[in-house]
Amino acid sequence: MKKYKGVVVLVHGAGVGGWVYRDVATLLRAHGYQVHTPTFTGLGERVHLLRKDIPLQTHVDDIVNCIEYNGLKEVILVGHSYGSAVVSVAVDRISEKIKKQVYLDGFFLEDGQSIMDIFGEERFKNLSKIVKEEGEGWYIPRRVFGKEHPLILDMPWTPYLDKVKLNNKGKGIPGYFIDCTNPHYFEQLIGPKKIMKEKCKERGWKIYKLDSDHVPMTKSPERELLVDILLKIIEE
Repeated sequence: MKKYKGVVVLVHGAGVGGWVYRDVATLLRAHGYQVHTPTFTGLGERVHLLRKDIPLQTHVDDIVNCIEYNGLKEVILVGHSYGSAVVSVAVDRISEKIKKQVYLDGFFLEDGQSIMDIFGEERFKNLSKIVKEEGEGWYIPRRVFGKEHPLILDMPWTPYLDKVKLNNKGKGIPGYFIDCTNPHYFEQLIGPKKIMKEKCKERGWKIYKLDSDHVPMTKSPERELLVDILLKIIEE
């Protein structure tokens, strides 16, 4: 039986699915790691489960269940963008199974906070208008998440509004932030990311810079640079 060097769970961002990590997972497996790439309910290959009432907690359950039902321990849990918010709640819930938490150009939540609290009032008003006019009042249309692609899908709106309840168990687990330095097309993330980096410094978390746009896992050489950083984090 093959002995793995460690376990990595890669959590995707909004509008996509576990498929977005396909090449990154292949590279990490080649380095001897067991890798899981779960997909949120209603997205990717689970798009058939999309419905109006999907809360943030359902996506947290997706990640927690992936870890628990696969018997995973000492997990390196990586969240990208929206998936970072999910990871921050999952870490709080099953902190005993998490070795390190990694936030890839994303947003971790604190007790009583929602994703839109981090994004601010102006962005909230803008997205609310888009959801009302283009998303039937309950979903963010796929065009918000970047280029047109058949695998990029509409995203439930409710998870962005849900305020979380945390016990702050995650603060004791080593944390890392990977800052993608090219904001092209995602300029709206500059402000929220600045808040995240300030919080990382307060917590004593290490920040890595990655010369990439917001989605490094889908292109080369950015994906290889991302893997290099992940290996440094995993192995330090």
